[in-house]
Amino acid sequence: MSNSDRPTRRETPQLLRGGALLLLCFLATWGLDARAATRAEVSSAALTLDTTEDVYDLSAKVNLSLPDDARKGIEAGLTLRLTYQIELYRVRRYMPDAAIADLEQVSELSYHALSQRYLVRNLNTGEQQDFGTLQSALEALGDLRGLPVIDADLVEKGPDYEARLRAIIDLSTTPDALKWLLFWSDDWSATSEWYSWPLRP
Repeated sequence: MSNSDRPTRRETPQLLRGGALLLLCFLATWGLDARAATRAEVSSAALTLDTTEDVYDLSAKVNLSLPDDARKGIEAGLTLRLTYQIELYRVRRYMPDAAIADLEQVSELSYHALSQRYLVRNLNTGEQQDFGTLQSALEALGDLRGLPVIDADLVEKGPDYEARLRAIIDLSTTPDALKWLLFWSDDWSATSEWYSWPLRP
């Protein structure tokens, strides 16, 4: 009887290892597909002088898209964080460009199951909006208007300046119960290319 037990004991761990390997391969492939579908692209941006406040304000359009699994994750409790990184440099011909301004604008998008509304909160100002659909919330996140960037008296007339902007999507802020899902999906994160344009006071 002991002889008949030995093959079973040896085969069981091998079967478990084989099944676990197949599961890992499936989850890894699924996560790669989800990551590849996450998009953040800056399509336009401009700095304009607000003469009443004497401040340069940023307006920009950013296209954001999420895969279906990430959208379902938000409905299940994940929080999407969107960070805008804004930089302004004075262009110098024979020396490295001089940094004039460097700031971040951070917002979070989450789903409120009780009201069935999508909440967008600006972490810099505390302002909050709610939307009936995820798509409308994403469009609002990607529409920057009148964001103060730098006081006009810090931008001298004469030198050339260059501004640049990029967007970072991150779904890693999540309850512990969902962290296993993000491990395999690589957080469904994405970072846009830098969008650069000249500024001439």
